[in-house]
Amino acid sequence: MKKLICIAMLAVGALLLTACSAREPITAEEFVARMEGAGHSVVDATYDYDIPGMVRLMVGYAYEFYVEFIVWETDEQARTQFQAVRRIFENNRANTVSYRSTDTARVNRLTQTTGGRFDAVVRIENTLLVINTGSNLRTEAQGILELLGY
Repeated sequence: MKKLICIAMLAVGALLLTACSAREPITAEEFVARMEGAGHSVVDATYDYDIPGMVRLMVGYAYEFYVEFIVWETDEQARTQFQAVRRIFENNRANTVSYRSTDTARVNRLTQTTGGRFDAVVRIENTLLVINTGSNLRTEAQGILELLGY
């Protein structure tokens, strides 16, 4: 019994440590450096759109999918956009295989595999990262999230 309690305490402790690890937002320049450093291409699409509050829009291309990185003027604008993308992803669910969602004051994160798609949207403070690709590229998309710290 003591062994079972000890194992449970260790599992909870490990979960708390991983869930509480501090995530820091990156800049548009860091996005470009990390993506290009890994051999992926990046385009600055900031001036292709006139969206109030948007500071930068960088679009990376990796493994046959796009990675959108957006810097907003405020955390609240990024949070609002996160919620909008989350609703789109959740409304398009079909045959969900996996779904994870985290919401804190500084970070919102949703990843799901559903209907042959892998979706990820992550907000850290005033930045937003969006990936939408086929589930066959899930591992590669998760690698991009790790590369960027999102």
